[in-house]
Parts: sequence; C-alpha cells; structure tokens
Amino acid sequence: MKKELPLAIGLIVGVFTVLEFFVPHHLVGAMKEEMLGWALVMLAAAYVLGGVNVLQVNIPKIRRRETDWPYKVVLLAGALVMGLVGIKWHTFGGEPPTGIEVSTWADAMPQAPGAAPVPPEGMATVVIRTGEGDALVKVGPQPDQPASPPGPGVVAIDVPPGTHAVRVYMRATGYTELTGEITVKAGDVRVVKATPTLMWGPSGRAYTWIYEHIFAPCNATMFALLAFFVASAAFRAFRARNVEAALLLGSAIIILVARAPIGRSIHPVLPEISDWILDIPNNAGRRAIMMGAAIGAIATGLRVILGLERSHLGAD
Repeated sequence: MKKELPLAIGLIVGVFTVLEFFVPHHLVGAMKEEMLGWALVMLAAAYVLGGVNVLQVNIPKIRRRETDWPYKVVLLAGALVMGLVGIKWHTFGGEPPTGIEVSTWADAMPQAPGAAPVPPEGMATVVIRTGEGDALVKVGPQPDQPASPPGPGVVAIDVPPGTHAVRVYMRATGYTELTGEITVKAGDVRVVKATPTLMWGPSGRAYTWIYEHIFAPCNATMFALLAFFVASAAFRAFRARNVEAALLLGSAIIILVARAPIGRSIHPVLPEISDWILDIPNNAGRRAIMMGAAIGAIATGLRVILGLERSHLGAD
C-alpha cells in the first residue's frame, strides 16, 4: 500500500491533467482550479521542508567546523535576513493609507493662521506636506516636483481652479504611493497631508535594496567569472579533430568575427553569412532538440502515469 496508493494518485491526476485539455466542461474547469489550489499548498509545504533541510544539512557542518563552514554561516544568515525582510510588516494592524488628507490652512496650521501663502490672481495654492524631503509630488497639469520648497517635506504648488489629481511618491522604490483628487477655487489655499509609508515584503524597500545592491552585483560577478570558463571550454572544444568539429569551429569563427565591429570592415558579406547560419542551420538544430526534448518529456510523463517509472518513489 506504501507504493500502490502514490501510483494510483499519480495515475488519476495524470489522466485528469491530460483530459482537462480536451474536455471543455465547467465541472472539469472547477476541478482543475481546486487541484491547482492544492498544488499551491503542496508547493508551500515543499518550501518549508526545503528550509528545514537546509538547516539540518548546514548546522551540523558549522558545529563541526568542516571545510568552508563560514560560507554556510553566510548562507543561513542570508536566508534568515531575506526571510525577515520578506514579511509584510507594514500591513500588521491594517493596510497603510493610500489616499490623501485635505484640509484648510487654518485647520492644518492653527498656530500660524496669518502665515498662509497668497495665491496669484485667478489661481489657487496647494500646500503638500509629505514629511519626507525625498518625496516627489504632482498636482494636476504641473510637472513632478520635489517636496523641498518652502521646507523639507513641504511643497507649495499654484494650480488653476478646478479638480486636480494629486500624486505623492518617493524617488526610491519600496514605499507606498498616495493618490487622490482635490477641488479648489480661485484664491483657495488647501493643505494636503500625504506621507508615503515604508513597505516590507518582496516589493518593500529593504528587500529591493538587498536585491539591487547585493544580489545583483554578486550575480553579475558570477556571470563574469563564467565567461572565462566558457572561453576555456570553447578552446578545448573547438579543435578540428574531425569534420563535425571543423564545421563547429568554422561557424563559431564566422559568427564571432561577423558580430564584432570589425566584421563588416573585413568583408560586407560576413554579417549576412552569420545571419544565415543563425537563422537556418542553427534554427533547424534548435528545433530538432526541442522536439526531441518534448517527445522525451511525453514519454517520461506516460511512464509516470502508467506506473512504469518509480524513481520518484525511491525505487532504482
């Protein structure tokens, strides 16, 4: 029963997955959505098991001070940090506001009612208080402006009478964007309070900063080092030991020279030959490989559905 039940489940799910493409009944679609929901639950459980496995594998090696154990400390520390910054802490206690608060000058500045700005004739003034000097604001047809004059986090904008859209956002990513509308008449002075909130989670400031300033440079470094390995492998592979290797070597040389700026200077036909090699022989080989891979995937799927392939159950 330990193996028969998983095989039966695989058979039922596999057959249903195949039939779902050919049976346009609404019940089949509903069952598909339900199964996709269960698949997401299993995927989340697999992530949890993967995290537990990482701990079980690396913590004992760190305790025993095995080879390269400091790198394993960096691995666990990085996983912990990314896990913490990936939580949407800013939503605890409710979602942060995404709208604006509009008030009169007297209500917003009770201590200095006589210091209100004087709008130009036939215009109105909108004073936006963001609390963030690095914020950008946009009111109606006016261009985006930094929230600096007349003070840090405060900007005064003169607009014509009417209804205008207000947008307040930060220069950097990872903050909420506040939007709304304000209606003003000639001579009005309105105060808008809109403070962007620092966000956490996958779109939050900390997460994006770590990704852009730590992960992305490390990733670029790894790809840069990979270029040397590719060059070394190409040097070993591109040796004309037989006809096939000679064709590979010749095609590589033509494409490399033709793609370089000096290629057209050597001969104007070289770029055309390079395009022909990429469009005709290369495309034909790539499509043949993709068709072979698709046939192999179909064969493997059928073996799993029919119970002939049991390696996923622990069998040899």
